[in-house]
Amino acid sequence: MELRDLLDRDKFTKIQAQLKRKGYVGGLTKIAKLEDQRLNIIPKLDDLRAEANKLAKAKDIEGGKKISGEIKELEKAHKIIIEELNILMAEIPNLPFDDIPDGGEDDGQVVATIGTVPEISNPKDHTELGADLDILDLERAAKVSGSRFYYLKNQAVDLEFALIRWVGAHLARKGFTFLMGPQLLGERAMRAGGYLGKATDEVYKTQDDLYLNGTSEQIMLAYHMDEVIELPKRYASFSTCFRREAGSYGKDVKGIIRTHQFDKVEMFSFVKPEDSVEEHEFLISVEEEILNALELPYRKVILAAGDLGVASAKTIDMECWLPSQNRYRETHSCSNCTDWQAKLANIRHKTDSGNAYVHTLNGTAIAIGRLLVAILENYQQPDGSVKIPKVLQSHTGFKEIRK
Repeated sequence: MELRDLLDRDKFTKIQAQLKRKGYVGGLTKIAKLEDQRLNIIPKLDDLRAEANKLAKAKDIEGGKKISGEIKELEKAHKIIIEELNILMAEIPNLPFDDIPDGGEDDGQVVATIGTVPEISNPKDHTELGADLDILDLERAAKVSGSRFYYLKNQAVDLEFALIRWVGAHLARKGFTFLMGPQLLGERAMRAGGYLGKATDEVYKTQDDLYLNGTSEQIMLAYHMDEVIELPKRYASFSTCFRREAGSYGKDVKGIIRTHQFDKVEMFSFVKPEDSVEEHEFLISVEEEILNALELPYRKVILAAGDLGVASAKTIDMECWLPSQNRYRETHSCSNCTDWQAKLANIRHKTDSGNAYVHTLNGTAIAIGRLLVAILENYQQPDGSVKIPKVLQSHTGFKEIRK
């Protein structure tokens, strides 16, 4: 969306309707008025500056002083408008694609269900399995850090490293370049990713005005900030992620599905605008390859407009089956952010008509905590042991976890 679009009545109405689907109730009318004021100031400034040059050549000192004062006043007004516009524009989310269903969190559209749900009599949840097998300790984590933290122990630690090694090799074969970057980011990097504004309550901020990353998406996006780059570029990054989960009290209090700290391998793409829809399908296919190789039953869901993140124009979630809950739960997410993030991060590419903003996309490769939950619960055995997925056994060095 461009500012000039808000001055076109037809485009304004369409943009307003699209943003309403996403829950945005901000001041589009105010933004349009400010932009109109800004555009009116520019020719006045040009005329005054031209007049100032004439007076300078004529050595009219008094006239020059008067014009100079008028220029400063208009420049001040222009600066104030720009600052206010920047704040208001940063609060506008990305426009959702037209094919996104309406509604909120409970209105996603299931487009496919893959795999066979295991038949397990009286399934244990991951917390019971973790305690019985001595691989997960929530009580001591709560003693150390409070709720929504956990210790992994013994074979669970091996299983995490096995997941990271295995998915790393898989992504390398797909042409991803691996990055490991700072876990602390400046405000601009976080804002460009769409993780401030309304999402500020979800992030941790240090006393040095740095933010703990909530996902390595932020790290990879900021890597090319203020650059003109060759396309396409695909990155993958492992990081520990931190989220306050401020709006989730009462949800998933038990276990490690929704925690303040977790490990993750994320995928990130920079592509030409005309290639972003195809790239989104590619990232989704990689996520499906990972889940199919792990032989986990899952379903694909198109998120409704009101459930999209600030930066996303379209998001597809993968939800794995959890026997203990008798339902599917999100383990993977993949979003097309079009040029929304690139504009804030000032990331462009060369075209025949000059530099243009790139499109950015992100997708989960492995969210360790949630995938451990899915593996433990779907691979549990009647005797209380847990099998290891075949593709991971060469990395773990064992085929099962038992007492």
